[in-house]
Amino acid sequence: MRNNYADDKQLFASARLDRIADLRGQLGDCVVSVKNWCASRRLQLNTDKTEAIWFGSRVSINNLSSRDRTLIIDETTINTTDVVRNLGVFVDSELSMTQHVAKVASVCFYHIRRLCQIRLRVGQPTRSSHGHGLP
Repeated sequence: MRNNYADDKQLFASARLDRIADLRGQLGDCVVSVKNWCASRRLQLNTDKTEAIWFGSRVSINNLSSRDRTLIIDETTINTTDVVRNLGVFVDSELSMTQHVAKVASVCFYHIRRLCQIRLRVGQPTRSSHGHGLP
């Protein structure tokens, strides 16, 4: 039997720190509802790939206990992470974009190095004959 997976489902909620326990329960119930909905349509929710992230200031996030940072779905415990990828953008828990900027810069430097390597291997006649103005 072939498994079909429901990809890229996202749940968002907000709460004050003193209401985190209630929010965790609501999110757990919501994920179970999504899982049941998927199952009724012959889709499978892959809890091994499920990620959770808490957004807030560093102080607020540090005030969360380790118990408050996890979600329990059926028998599966989902730990939170500090960075998630959403539509190709790396988003961290403080919404600082530090991880995304670092990743984009890394990819850019990689491609610049590759272009330099290619440029050294391509002869002068080839570079000038295409009119790209490379010296």
